[in-house]
Amino acid sequence: MEKEIWVPVTFTHIEYPKGDTLGMILAWFSLLPSFTVISFIPVIVLRRDLTTIFFFMGMFVNEGVNQVLKRVIAEPRPSRTASTVQWSQYGMPSAHSQFAGYFAMFVVLLFYVRISVVTFIIPLAKIWKHVLAAVTVLVSLAICYSRHYLKYHTEKQICAGFLVGLAIGAVWFIILEKFAGPYFPIIASMPICEMLLIKDYSLIPNTLWCEYHCIKTEMRSRAKKYIRPE
Repeated sequence: MEKEIWVPVTFTHIEYPKGDTLGMILAWFSLLPSFTVISFIPVIVLRRDLTTIFFFMGMFVNEGVNQVLKRVIAEPRPSRTASTVQWSQYGMPSAHSQFAGYFAMFVVLLFYVRISVVTFIIPLAKIWKHVLAAVTVLVSLAICYSRHYLKYHTEKQICAGFLVGLAIGAVWFIILEKFAGPYFPIIASMPICEMLLIKDYSLIPNTLWCEYHCIKTEMRSRAKKYIRPE
């Protein structure tokens, strides 16, 4: 009787050696791409921002490129004799590492190109972008290392995936800045976007500061209507 092959869904099936604490931690890092993709759905529903939607679309473009490269290169994953999984997917380049590279490049460029800071309101504003950028890069590298430690990919497959992800993240951000972004105000003013409350923040240098003060002003205005003199 032919042995049945179980096919893991991308980004979901993660194994680690039993009793290996570091392996367990890195396995959770390997799951971060899945959590990130899922978390973008409520973020898009709540914010309805064109830049966020464009970033999300780039994740699927990145994954599509990865699947094409895997089938063209057709390099197998490293063998793991203790594994209970019989691999049915190719390993070059690593999808997790490519996702990590795309995410890190796009987010870091977003921090330094798109987001400016009102320094006289936030005293530590000059360093927060550097801290967030460093954390983003470190988490991305941890995802890449998890794929090596858990023996899902070779070092070559991980490095290739990360470099491809960096390139796609940079290209996708350039497309955003030079080609798609300039049309966002026009797209946001379309009737369908207005009906769906889809917004464009590209012309606002600090969306956090803007949202905070807009909401604060609106709350003060509404509070006055409910406060009655005694």
